[in-house]
Amino acid sequence: MYFDHQHFPLVWMRRAEDAGQPGVDPFQQLEALMQRAQAFVLMSDVLPEPEQRNSPQSKALLKQGSLWMKRNKAAIRRWIKAMIVIAPQPEAQAGVEAFARNYEKFWGYPLLHSASPLAAISLAQQLLAPPRSNLNNW
Repeated sequence: MYFDHQHFPLVWMRRAEDAGQPGVDPFQQLEALMQRAQAFVLMSDVLPEPEQRNSPQSKALLKQGSLWMKRNKAAIRRWIKAMIVIAPQPEAQAGVEAFARNYEKFWGYPLLHSASPLAAISLAQQLLAPPRSNLNNW
């Protein structure tokens, strides 16, 4: 996995091979992003295939992720506002929704979906907007 942060605070998750970034440690990248001390949203237009989730490589990455997440729990909850998956088809959206509760329990931030990149960016901007101090704060 590779984190494309050219449009920070929107951070696009890409397959490292597709981005020409093989061998990049995704956890070091996330740590560097969190060291910016600014909230961000993870975005993805790729859904993992069911057989990929059960692969030995995926299980090893999940174990590594679990250990990393425990060490960085406070920073994760503070700086990562959500993961938004672009899922145009209803079946894909249902798959994201079915997985969302377990995802949030594990990672500490919500897993959301959007039907289009434009809608995903709009949702991300809402998540990143500072909270209103009152109802008249436009």
